[in-house]
Formats: sequence, C-alpha cells, structure tokens
Amino acid sequence: MRLLVLGGTRFLGRHAVDAAVRRGHEVATFTRGLSGRPPEGVLALHGDRDDAPSLAAALDGAAASGWRPDVVVDTSCQSRAAAEQAAAALADVRAYALVSSLNAYAAWPPGPVLTDDDPTWPEGPSDGTAPDAYGPVKAHAERVLTAGVRGPVLLARAGLITGPHDDVGRLAWWLRRLERGGRVVVPGSGALEQPVALVDARDLADWLVRGVESGWAGGVNATSPVGTTTLGGLLRTCADVAGGDVELVEVPEERLLAAGVQPWQHLPYWLPRNVASTAWDVATPRAQETGLVQRPVRETVADTWAWLQDLHDPHALRSDRPVPGLPEELERELLDGASVGASAGTSR
Repeated sequence: MRLLVLGGTRFLGRHAVDAAVRRGHEVATFTRGLSGRPPEGVLALHGDRDDAPSLAAALDGAAASGWRPDVVVDTSCQSRAAAEQAAAALADVRAYALVSSLNAYAAWPPGPVLTDDDPTWPEGPSDGTAPDAYGPVKAHAERVLTAGVRGPVLLARAGLITGPHDDVGRLAWWLRRLERGGRVVVPGSGALEQPVALVDARDLADWLVRGVESGWAGGVNATSPVGTTTLGGLLRTCADVAGGDVELVEVPEERLLAAGVQPWQHLPYWLPRNVASTAWDVATPRAQETGLVQRPVRETVADTWAWLQDLHDPHALRSDRPVPGLPEELERELLDGASVGASAGTSR
C-alpha cells in the first residue's frame, strides 16, 4: 500500500517510516522539512500543517506524479487546524491512525483510566481549561478525523513513549546524569516504588502500521500495562547501562516541592504521590488484544544509550520545549540538606 506518515523525520514518525518500509509499503512523509530528510526511497512532501492549503497542495503535487496515499499514520497532529486540514485533504483514504494521547481523557491526569471508552474532553471545556490546551486539542482531533475520514480511524491514546531518537530528552537526561556518577537526587516518599508504564517508540510504530493495514478503529490506550517497571527500577537500569558509579539519594517529596523542583520536568517521570497513585492506572485491554508489545525495559534503555553515544544531529533534541533535568545548583542545595540514611542504594 501507499502509506503517508504525517511527520516522519523525528522521533515516533521516523520509526513509523522504518516500520512501513520494513513491511513493504510505498512510503511518503509530510513535514516542514526542518528536521532532516526521510530515508532514501521515501517520498518527501513538505508544508505546514497549520497552513490550510498546505497539505492539499502537497498531495496534489504528489498525485500529479502518480502517488496517492491509501492509508495514513499521523504522528504530528498538534493543533485543531492540523486535524481539520487532514480530515479535509485525506477524507478518502482507506484507513487512518492518529497518535492521540491519554491527555485526551477529561479526567487524566490524575485518572485512573478504567476503559478505552472513558469520556474525553468536550468541545469548549467548562472547567476553565483553555480550548487550545493539549488534551482538548487531541480530543478535538479525534472527533474531527473520525467524522471526516470515510475509512476506519484508529485513535492511539499514547502514554509515555521512549526509545532511540526521543527528541524531548527525558530518558536522555537521566542516562547522562547517572553516567556522571556520584550522589544523585531522586524523589523519596515512596516514589521509587511508583509503577511506570512506558512503550518503546519502535513497538508503537510497528503497531500503528499494522493498525492501518488491518483497518482498526476507535480508541485504544496505546501504552504498556501498569507495572511494566517502577521508577526506581527504571533509574537503576539507567545507571547500570550508563556505567555510572552512583548513590541514589532520596529526598522527601515535601522538600522537593518546597525547593521548587518541578515534577516531571526537573526530575523526569516523577509525579507527586497524589497524582501518581492513579495516573499510571490505565486499562489496556484493546492494546493487548491487538498485540501492542513492550520489549524489555533494559533493551529500550540500552538502545537509547547507544543512540546518544552517536548523537551528532543538531536537530535531534527539540528546541521548542524546556530542557528536562534538575539544575546543578538546585541538586547541590538538595544534596547538602539531605539527611543521613536517605540513600536508596548504589549502582555501578
């Protein structure tokens, strides 16, 4: 089939391209052309998804050369305009897979998400949430594409995506910090025992391609089952893979928050206990039934570390988001005040 990847030169999109090529499809990408080119043999279409005529014009140009998409994997829908443009320009495709988010659910976070059919954000949220916030935008995209595309539309509500080419850099920050070794601030108050559910981008990409091949439709919580690992297990795996001689120093949650440590941003993957107790509790029956697998966490970590060793691409990490990680001066302050016996163990 002729498969169009909206996106395709960054993180999940490039893995979707690889999966589609590997499975024998004739592939094209649609990007702004700012983050590199797709692999040789993949047709590169260019435009801005927020510019209404852009996608249709690119598709018309490809059609003039005899290329029209049969199916679509959409990894880059970040605005209402992008969704509306795609629904209009790609209404006739056989199948469409949208990478949505768990944030499309009106009650997540903190959750829990008990089914694949929990309520999503309505149009015009009445609780003060901005309509252009991430979750409402994803929910809007789900509705627009489901209504506008004649073929089946798969709504892949992704959670924590990790793996090589991760352009946000959360896992990369932990790996590099743990490689440096020494005493490392980690969240205390039981946070290391928090379950963490992640999915490798390569596994998700392969599943998305199989989804449009098979014509899957409807919402699917596209993440691994709760309890894949714990935050502490993930960090110890990172320390082991990166080779750092570290002492994990647990700092109580109250002290972290009082010092201005931002959950998820300064200490990636950490959520305060009142959120973490339910946020990771996401039901995944449809994902499991359709074969969304999660390779061993150690493999994901090791492959991400190997990618970081060869990282020379200036576009590899995004410049439009805050850089994750705990500022060094703040870490020193927290370590100076850490009580004796706060260590969570060492790793080499």
